[in-house]
Amino acid sequence: MALCRRYSLNPYRYVRQRYTTVMVRVPQPFVDDVLWPHYQALNKELRDYLSQATNKIISEEIHQDTGEPRKLLSF
Repeated sequence: MALCRRYSLNPYRYVRQRYTTVMVRVPQPFVDDVLWPHYQALNKELRDYLSQATNKIISEEIHQDTGEPRKLLSF
């Protein structure tokens, strides 16, 4: 939604359409060259931020050691 508004596009939904679905009328090259690359970059930044925040919360509040568990020798 924010990307659409950034480029002065009017996002909309059809009646009874899911809240997570957004429609916009734009030429396909605009989607391929502008919207999709921006969306992918923002998605990567958000995922990285959430991953860092999750690891920080786990290490500070739950347990200091967030590494892999040690392997036991089997006989």
